[in-house]
Amino acid sequence: MSPEPGSGRKENELREKPNFPVVGKFAMVSGIGFLVSEAILAVEVLAYYHTTKVPSVASASVTILGMDVVAFVVGVTVAFFLNERFTAAVPREQRARDWKSVLFRWAKYQLAALLGNAILIGVQLALLGEFSVSPLAGTIIGAAISFPVSYIVSMRFVWGIHPLWGRL
Repeated sequence: MSPEPGSGRKENELREKPNFPVVGKFAMVSGIGFLVSEAILAVEVLAYYHTTKVPSVASASVTILGMDVVAFVVGVTVAFFLNERFTAAVPREQRARDWKSVLFRWAKYQLAALLGNAILIGVQLALLGEFSVSPLAGTIIGAAISFPVSYIVSMRFVWGIHPLWGRL
């Protein structure tokens, strides 16, 4: 027996397949935000240490942590606005007229990113302290480890999008 029109068959079919375009868009946008963060961190490290080879004792330094915070807030902000436009596809009219809602989502996105960035910074500082890995390389490794957490929390918490299936 075939399902009746409007019975939800199409919706059920969509839920059977993961929504990989959303993951891909989020990954690309996150990559752009990450590159912004890395560029800022590179400038900060070079300006402060005059090299990218940071001593491992700096892993306990508030200087490195402060550099990370500045870089990540800017990079996350760039990623948020790109995600608003491309990944979550919030209509332009809604973004333009409802700036309080945008500001609220931005704050939620910063909080969601804080979790991922905490993982990233923990990995970065551990690699610097234990293996003298440059903070720039440590952020790359930390970003790869923290990506799934950042993606899942951001999609659900900020935009109400199921991480695998799309709009709820």
